[in-house]
Amino acid sequence: MISRWLQQRGIRRSVVAVGLGMAVTAAGFVMSPLEAAADPAPETIAQAKAQVSKLQQEAEVADQDYLALKEKLQRSRQDLQDKQADLDAESKKVAQMREQISKVALAQFQNRGLDTRAQLFLTRDPAGFLNQFATIEKINENQATILQNYQVEQANLADLQRSTQADIATLKEDKTQLAALREKADSKVEDAKSVLDKLTAEQRQAIQDAETKAADQAKKDAEAASATDNGSTGGSSSSSSNLADSSAPSSGKGAAAVAFAKAQVGKPYVFGASGPSSYDCSGLTLAAWRAAGVQLDRTSQAQFHDGTPVSRDQLQPGDLVFFYDSSAPSHVGIYVGNDTIIHAPHPGSSVEYTKMSYMPYVGARRPA
Repeated sequence: MISRWLQQRGIRRSVVAVGLGMAVTAAGFVMSPLEAAADPAPETIAQAKAQVSKLQQEAEVADQDYLALKEKLQRSRQDLQDKQADLDAESKKVAQMREQISKVALAQFQNRGLDTRAQLFLTRDPAGFLNQFATIEKINENQATILQNYQVEQANLADLQRSTQADIATLKEDKTQLAALREKADSKVEDAKSVLDKLTAEQRQAIQDAETKAADQAKKDAEAASATDNGSTGGSSSSSSNLADSSAPSSGKGAAAVAFAKAQVGKPYVFGASGPSSYDCSGLTLAAWRAAGVQLDRTSQAQFHDGTPVSRDQLQPGDLVFFYDSSAPSHVGIYVGNDTIIHAPHPGSSVEYTKMSYMPYVGARRPA
C-alpha cells in the first residue's frame, strides 16, 4: 500500500502513510514538533500509535503545503508568460520609436545644407518629398515630446526586463522548495512505516482492527442520527445516546455534498487526487462541493477561508470541518451529523467515517 502510494505521490507536504488513522488520534496523543528520528523505538502499541499519528500529521502539513506551492507555481508561470508577451510588445514598440527618431535625425543631417526649394528642385519625387518634409517638420515641432515618450517607453522596458528576471529567479526557488517538500513528506511516510515495522504482525493487525471498528461505529452513529431525525435542529454532540439532537438540517447543497461523500467511502487515499477513483483530504471536500455546484479552493488551508464560519454547536451536514492548526489547518473532512465526518485520512487508507473527537478540532466553514 505504502510503496504504491509513493509511486503515485508528487511533491507535497502532508499526510503520512500507514493504515493507522483515526484509531491513532482516538488514543488522544498530541502532535509534537520534534522530528520522528528523535523518537525512541516504540515499546508498546500505544507508543507506536503516538509516533505514527505525529508523523501522519507532519506529512499532511507537508502535503498541503506542496499543493499550495504547486498552485502558486502554476499561477506564476502564467503570469510570467503574460509578462513576457508584454515584454516582447514593449521591445517592438521601443525599437519602432528608435527607428523613427533615427530616420528623422538622419534626414535632418543629410539635408542641413540645402534649403527647401533646392531640395524640391533636386528630388525625383516632388510629391513624395513634400510629404516627407511635412512629416519631418511636424516631428521637429514635437521633438521634445517624442524624445520624452521614447525615454518613458525605454524605462518601462527596463522595468519589465528586471521584473521578468526576478520572476524567473522566484520560480527557480519555488521549484527547489517544492522538491524539498516532497522529500520531507515522503520521508515522514517512510518513518511511519518504519515504526510499524518494529511491531509484530499481531500488533499491526490489532491497530488495523481498532481503526476499522472505530470507522464502522462512526458510520452507524451518523446513519442512526440521519434516520432518527432528518430535520431536527442543533449542533454536534460526542454522545451517541442523543442522536436526534446531533444532526442539524442541511441546505440542499450541503445534502448534495454529503451524498457525494458517502458514495466515495472505501475509495483509496492518493496524494493530490480529487477523484473520481481516489482522493486526498482536501481533494474529497473539493469534489463533494463541486458536485453540489460550489467551487472550493484546492488545499485545506485555503478552504478554511471558503464560505462562512460556523460554530461547533451549529454544524450542519455538508459543513467543512478542520483539524490540527487554527492558522493553517492541515486536515479537512465533511460533517455528516452526530460528531462524525467523512474524510480521506492518509496514505494506505480509504475514505471513511470517523469521529471528530479523534483529532484536534480547529474550526468549520459552510461553503453554500
